[in-house]
Amino acid sequence: MKAKKNVTLSIGFKEKQPSSRKSIEKKPQKLTERDLKNLMGIDRPIYKRGRGRAFRQQ
Repeated sequence: MKAKKNVTLSIGFKEKQPSSRKSIEKKPQKLTERDLKNLMGIDRPIYKRGRGRAFRQQ
């Protein structure tokens, strides 16, 4: 019987080489005061339970 040889297929992928360039630092994202308040949820309506256990806007 013949022994099968291990066959590797060349798909065309290249191994990633370490880049010689220095890493580029990203500038910090500047958010406005309005954006920060929106992210924190400050300007959202407030709901509480009222009489009859129904939600009402305060």
